[in-house]
Amino acid sequence: MSEDLLVLTDENGEELQFEVLDIMEHKGEEYIVLFPEDGDEDEPVHILRVTSEDLDSGEEQYEGLDDRELIETLYQQFCKRNGL
Repeated sequence: MSEDLLVLTDENGEELQFEVLDIMEHKGEEYIVLFPEDGDEDEPVHILRVTSEDLDSGEEQYEGLDDRELIETLYQQFCKRNGL
């Protein structure tokens, strides 16, 4: 597992810290797999679509996914890539 941390701001302006588990591509789009830094074993991973990337500033923007089938496909891909 990677020790990379990512801080995201939720809709209430609260900053949340996540461990970056994987970054992967699916059908031409990039996704990031995250785990809450303070999560316990039962906490699910979070999969977000990378919507934009500013190479100059190093900032990226993300969006959540609503498509359960896509989430499951990405989760299976993540498990396979990471031997889980």
